[in-house]
Amino acid sequence: MSVTVKKAVTTLVAVMLLTLITVLIVMAIRPIPLPFLSSYIKNQLDNRFHAYYVDFDNAQTRWRPIEGTLEFHLSSTRALDYGENLLASVPKVLAEVSIKSIFTQPLIIQNIEIQNPRTSFIRTAGGALKFDMGNTDDGSSGRVLETILISLATNSTASSITEETLTNLRIVNSDLTLSDEITGSLIRIPKANITLMPDTEGIGCEYDFKVFARGEYLHISGNCLYMTASENFNLLVNLDEVRPALLTEISPQFSYLTPLEVRLSGIVELELDKLLNVNKAEFDLVSKKGTLELADYFGKNININALKLIGKALNDFSHVELDTVVVALENAKAEGSALFLTDDENLDFKLTAFLTGSSVTALLPQWFAYLDTEDLDCINNSPSSAYNRSSLALNGIYNIELHQINASGKISCLDQKLADNSMQEFMMDGKVNAPNLTTVQ
Repeated sequence: MSVTVKKAVTTLVAVMLLTLITVLIVMAIRPIPLPFLSSYIKNQLDNRFHAYYVDFDNAQTRWRPIEGTLEFHLSSTRALDYGENLLASVPKVLAEVSIKSIFTQPLIIQNIEIQNPRTSFIRTAGGALKFDMGNTDDGSSGRVLETILISLATNSTASSITEETLTNLRIVNSDLTLSDEITGSLIRIPKANITLMPDTEGIGCEYDFKVFARGEYLHISGNCLYMTASENFNLLVNLDEVRPALLTEISPQFSYLTPLEVRLSGIVELELDKLLNVNKAEFDLVSKKGTLELADYFGKNININALKLIGKALNDFSHVELDTVVVALENAKAEGSALFLTDDENLDFKLTAFLTGSSVTALLPQWFAYLDTEDLDCINNSPSSAYNRSSLALNGIYNIELHQINASGKISCLDQKLADNSMQEFMMDGKVNAPNLTTVQ
């Protein structure tokens, strides 16, 4: 080979290497179009999905040198059945694939990010779940979601969660609608972020929502777990200064909390069945200053400085236990517990409260204005220094539709050792905001 030819070959190789290095550097900085890869990606996706096929308008590629992956940017991505019926559509998909799998079979997709999709989850009146993404509204996107979930669930054992499996699916800035035709709730979440990932028990998720309701945003975040063996869900919800009235926009079951005009922060843990019925809910919530809107029930609203609620609910909130209730008032403090059992007509209740720094009759005058308190040293006009707390025990039935109460109770004075040394029993019935009260001798 002549010297001239050798120089030409060397120069050509150098130019090719320089071009390749330049392309790789540019690919590491930003995605670039590589037209020959579009057909390759479509063929690989066709081999992967058999119930439908995936199409897109164009593809760009970015190199992730640290991860050792390529990131495909697919615009206007669509899933269609073989009758050309649209199943799902999204503006943009980012798919991260193993570089080595490009030269082997099959193509290994490690992460998928779906950007800015319009998404809806609906529980129908018949109890079925309907999922749509993009320009569909008939639930047909569920076929696509099912394929992805099966892929995640297949990789859910600890030994198989590796760099060569689909490790997560991210849905970013989704215009999300959550609707329940059974309860009538409808929620719009304009910029929802959701991540799905394999878990040893099934499929896990993380989410971060800002829900717009009644003129303001609720910030809700947390995680969830779908357990493939039982088909049940565990859901953890972090609340950040959320008004209870706004929670009823999410689910009517939170109507128990509507008298609280406060801003709650804390954790709610839910156990749901496969139809999203609440089997169990546990909560630990706190609030700063606010108001207990109780005028319709007790004839008086109560200003509070702080509130703490710890308890649980069972069977779609038909059974609610408040294990710890602490209410800091301006010059007093109330502590107690309660049990509520409800059906379509009645609310059975049992509650116990302890009050320091004030009296039950002063706190709820419309209820107890006519109670015989002659023997109650902690309540009458000249209380004994031996008593520093009063207590209220009440149990009965409240008719939800008629707003009527039928209950029996006991007010006690407690000495410094919390002994029940002074007590008055009573019965009450009638309208809850002005019941008839009878002292039991």
